[in-house]
Amino acid sequence: GVHIADVTHYVTPGSVVDNEAVERATSVYLVDRTIPMLPEKLCNNLCSLRPNEDKLAYSVIFKMNTEAEILDYEITRTVIHSDRRFTYEEAQEILESSEGDFSSELIQINTLAKKLREQRFQKGAIAFDRVEVRFEIDEKGKPLSVFFKEAKDANKLIEEFMLLANKKVAEFIGKQKQKNKAKTFVYRVHDEPNQEKLNIFKELIGKFGYTLNDKSRSSLAKSFNSLFEKINGKGEQTMISMIALRTMSKAIYTTDNIGHYGLGFPYYTHFTSPIRRYPDLMVHRLLELYLEDKPSVNKEVFEQRCEHCSNMEKKAAEAERMSVKYKQAEF
Repeated sequence: GVHIADVTHYVTPGSVVDNEAVERATSVYLVDRTIPMLPEKLCNNLCSLRPNEDKLAYSVIFKMNTEAEILDYEITRTVIHSDRRFTYEEAQEILESSEGDFSSELIQINTLAKKLREQRFQKGAIAFDRVEVRFEIDEKGKPLSVFFKEAKDANKLIEEFMLLANKKVAEFIGKQKQKNKAKTFVYRVHDEPNQEKLNIFKELIGKFGYTLNDKSRSSLAKSFNSLFEKINGKGEQTMISMIALRTMSKAIYTTDNIGHYGLGFPYYTHFTSPIRRYPDLMVHRLLELYLEDKPSVNKEVFEQRCEHCSNMEKKAAEAERMSVKYKQAEF
């Protein structure tokens, strides 16, 4: 089960909290503080899936075989009671040592995650593994040290199941028809890269002795993945990875589904973070309507909100980047 806090139960359309959440559209994560989309009582208490407490959730429950193939799945509202909450570091330690709470479950689910990841790359996903810059800061916000945070198996495990839940929710709604038309829904889409930007990138990596084959969609995806493998651990890795990311189109929210180029998914949405992204809240509300077989909603209203959310996300990403640069300079 992939269980996501049911924020829509507490945040009702048109309420003061909802209006403020629409305005903010996303939480912003600066180096020394977080500017949340929703009040702290919701983020850290009611909608936090804390252990040993009954919590309202929206769940995607999968039945899979040992090859990580989906035999059946269900999207439903639930009440969950968590036995244990792990930090990524705790989970990683258990995966590496094979000892600790729920070690056999964690190892089994990690095996499935690795198979999901493998299947994803075979189908044309591009492996943008970003290295994050992190800081150790004192109580006054002064940076004491700076380091790179690498995504390990525990992070990738969560990522794979989040991607799977997002994909399945988008497919479930996207394939539904009403009078031969798809129902209005919020998608996370990613367009093909701009050829001009791609040519500049090819020229740049050529100076380091690397090449890129962009004859077709699949050859470009394979070529990108091969490049990332070759630069792994080398001095130019961070620079090339960052420029590769900038070369790609920006992912946006829209009601017009064109698929997600980078992930190689024909249907994709954001369902897994309603506490920090307004589009996920919209997705939860639409799901609820469509699961009850209600008619499709007004496309224009949702498209306007998608546009606003995309713009706010862009501003948040820029603020987060500037915050890192500022702290690096301060350090």
